[in-house]
Amino acid sequence: MNPARNPNGLSVLVGIQLMLPTAAFLALFFVWPTILIVSQSLLGEGGWLSQYTMFLSSAGYVRILLRTLVMAGLVSTLCLIIAYPYAYLMSQVRGNMLTVLMGVVLISFFTSVMVRSFAWIVVMQRNGIVDRLAQSLGFDSLVLRGSTLGVTIAMVQIMLPFMIFPLYSTMVGIDRRLNVASKSLGANGWTTFWRVYWPLSLPGVVSGWVIVFITSLGFYVIPGLVGSPQEQLLSQLIYTLINTVLNLPLASAASMLLLLMALAVVLPAMSRFDVAAGVTARAGQVNDTTDRRSAWLYVWAIVVGVALLLPSLVVIPLSFPGNASFAFPPTSWSTRWYERFFSSDEWFGALLASLQVAVITMVLAVVLSVSAALAIRRLPPSFRIVLRSFVMAPRIVPGIIIAIAIYGLFLSWGLTATTAGFVIAHTVLALPFSFIPIMTALEQFDTRLEQASASLGAGRTKTLFRVMLPLISPGLLTGGLFAFVISFDEVVVSLFISGTELRTLPVQMYRSVATDIDPTIAAASTMLLLLTMVLVIGSSMLSKKFQRAP
Repeated sequence: MNPARNPNGLSVLVGIQLMLPTAAFLALFFVWPTILIVSQSLLGEGGWLSQYTMFLSSAGYVRILLRTLVMAGLVSTLCLIIAYPYAYLMSQVRGNMLTVLMGVVLISFFTSVMVRSFAWIVVMQRNGIVDRLAQSLGFDSLVLRGSTLGVTIAMVQIMLPFMIFPLYSTMVGIDRRLNVASKSLGANGWTTFWRVYWPLSLPGVVSGWVIVFITSLGFYVIPGLVGSPQEQLLSQLIYTLINTVLNLPLASAASMLLLLMALAVVLPAMSRFDVAAGVTARAGQVNDTTDRRSAWLYVWAIVVGVALLLPSLVVIPLSFPGNASFAFPPTSWSTRWYERFFSSDEWFGALLASLQVAVITMVLAVVLSVSAALAIRRLPPSFRIVLRSFVMAPRIVPGIIIAIAIYGLFLSWGLTATTAGFVIAHTVLALPFSFIPIMTALEQFDTRLEQASASLGAGRTKTLFRVMLPLISPGLLTGGLFAFVISFDEVVVSLFISGTELRTLPVQMYRSVATDIDPTIAAASTMLLLLTMVLVIGSSMLSKKFQRAP
């Protein structure tokens, strides 16, 4: 008997076979470690719920839990307020203006979190840029490092691209003629916005807010470097419970409470909107009916653009000081920190390790994404939703939870501080980012070309490599770029699984800025900034080349 077939005549059995590699990978390195963490949280002499009782009975722990929840909500809301006008302007313009606005967001998005974190340390430290500016204006000393305000500002700046992308992706698909029709019926601008435009933009609003909220819940780097131990968030507490207190069951219970908070927000949102798909921006047609009364939008866009880019640029002069100092601007100049970077096994070895891990992760993530996308495309609609959500699941779980889950598994399997361990962990994190553009490209693929190839005698393998993959190459390029950058920039999971034998560049940068005053980190940050610009410009040029291709 022939296997069941979908309307395209493609075998469901083939789809199941194609899904197996990705499903097995996620089941083994994402689902199973999470189950182990759940089981760890239920251990204890006082019974299954003793760890949860211990955590919730501590006033200090509960304060940290509530502080984390409030911080994530505040950062998400501020990002929405700041990003909404910027994304709206992006959806209204075209040509060079759109390229500039999108380029600013992409550069900020791809710039290493460690680069931006180091930049904020310099900006907010005592005698830093903000402190000296406040004193020059006649105010008292203003040291934002170690304050809740400083952590909030830095987190909002880092999270903004995660809000802008889903907003733009939704707004670019809204028909501007609806606004014109509303105004022609007598509605003023505010009425048109609240009654017409805002409801249509809600999918992007909810998607962006949830993504930023989930990421902020498990954010570790900024609270750890810019914040204060007295105002720590739950991610810092979990790290301390594992690495200092050595209490894995209590850390697991804290992680499960964090996961429950995340699911309480994600599941209701997913029931109405496609939250996970809002990670990357969607290209679309831009209508000509641009609002001419939007001069303030351009001013707002300039302010947001400066806020996205300027903090990172301060690391460039800091890479040339004559002495070991983070003073801005440097009092003397030297290139010896670049010489130290390339001559040091500690720094240059970390760079080579990061490149090796990122390249392998990119290849593995793209292969698994293509396999999953081909499978989902062949399966009935009821299966597509479930499997698509399964592939995207690592995106909606706070990173600190994935970190301790993988750490516990790798400890028992001997995969900590190994290249294989880093590649596996980074692929789990990068897979959702590479999957979305590849899945989108396959959804736009004309199945008649596949049928024509088969009618000419080509087998499935030849059709895949000769017809399908060349035509979806822009999606492959984008997915590969996302996977490479996610791996190259990963800090939290890498902190858990690194060791003296193997350490990636972000981990080396984190440990350096946390313990030393070493301008080598500024030299590394400057080179990462240049790499980011090369990647963004190069991918933009390749994308335009693909678009011009017949």
